[in-house]
Amino acid sequence: MFLHIGGSRVVAAQDIVGIFTIDIHDRQCNKEFLQSARQLDKTNELSKEEIKAFIVTTEGVSFSPIAPVTLKKRFQEHNLDRER
Repeated sequence: MFLHIGGSRVVAAQDIVGIFTIDIHDRQCNKEFLQSARQLDKTNELSKEEIKAFIVTTEGVSFSPIAPVTLKKRFQEHNLDRER
């Protein structure tokens, strides 16, 4: 299963480590994590729109204009369709 996370980007569900609201990036440990990802050139900004989520994958971090709740719904809908 693949999940559309914004822009023209889709990722394989098994490659997703976590989907986080951008609001939690204010925590010091998250700031350090995101700063390290940027320094290692492991980040991908998917749109010029306001960032609402960051998605950690096995390949890096993507910043998405799609709300984490919407991404979760998409993920759950795909899983339900697969089970039918």
